[in-house]
Amino acid sequence: MMNRNHNNKILILADFSEGNHSAIDFAMKYLYNKGSKIYFIQTWQKPSYGASMVRDLAPILKDISDRELKALQADVVKNYHLDAADIELLSYEGELTDFFNTEMYKQYSWQVVFALNDFYNDLQRNPRFKNILTSVKQPLYVLQNCKSAGSVKSICISNSNSEISEAILGPLQKICMTQKCDVHVGLSINDISIHDKANLVKAYSSACSNASVRFENLSKDHKLELNRNDCVLWIYNDKKVKCEEKNLISYFDKWFVKSKGITVDNF
Repeated sequence: MMNRNHNNKILILADFSEGNHSAIDFAMKYLYNKGSKIYFIQTWQKPSYGASMVRDLAPILKDISDRELKALQADVVKNYHLDAADIELLSYEGELTDFFNTEMYKQYSWQVVFALNDFYNDLQRNPRFKNILTSVKQPLYVLQNCKSAGSVKSICISNSNSEISEAILGPLQKICMTQKCDVHVGLSINDISIHDKANLVKAYSSACSNASVRFENLSKDHKLELNRNDCVLWIYNDKKVKCEEKNLISYFDKWFVKSKGITVDNF
């Protein structure tokens, strides 16, 4: 059973190295509270060919991962005045999605974040991202085209059923209090009662009181107008249900592809 009483754990996916500083800055501004613990995870894999290759390269790959994680830890200690003891480094052998099935991950409450600096990247068409989206099952924050200390232009939230992820309301409020942004909340209105929809609208409107908020149907097609200077934050509710994940991905896929300047690419 997940331990919801443990101090807030923030997991930064350091595999997406080009966006690590943006992810750190976002986590420290909007997710971190006194008593929180920061975790960095980076994966590495043994070569799948040749016994000598495995023997010779595996320690080198592990060492590279360890050194990169220690550099991130030193950066946080220096720039955000945390103790090194408040930062855990996870050098994980295997696929990132495998980590989300470990007992260490499943037994605690996490807020998961990673960032990509590339604007011309369609997340929803990338198989790796789809696997992460399906596997995380906790609040997930994905920053796109966001630079360290930069402002967020648009926030896109998925809420694919009637439940609200309480963990995301606090960060939302912090963001909307400090900057002007457009918030798009995607709802699967065909599966939500009028009463539940009213509660969702009330909760998000309250959290985003200083922002422009729109509530949209996940099953319909919407156009998000962006330009190459816009920073977009995608927030995925932790309470997705399996049958809705396909519709959720399809919705944001159409939304993102139709946006101004977007092209299909891979990480």
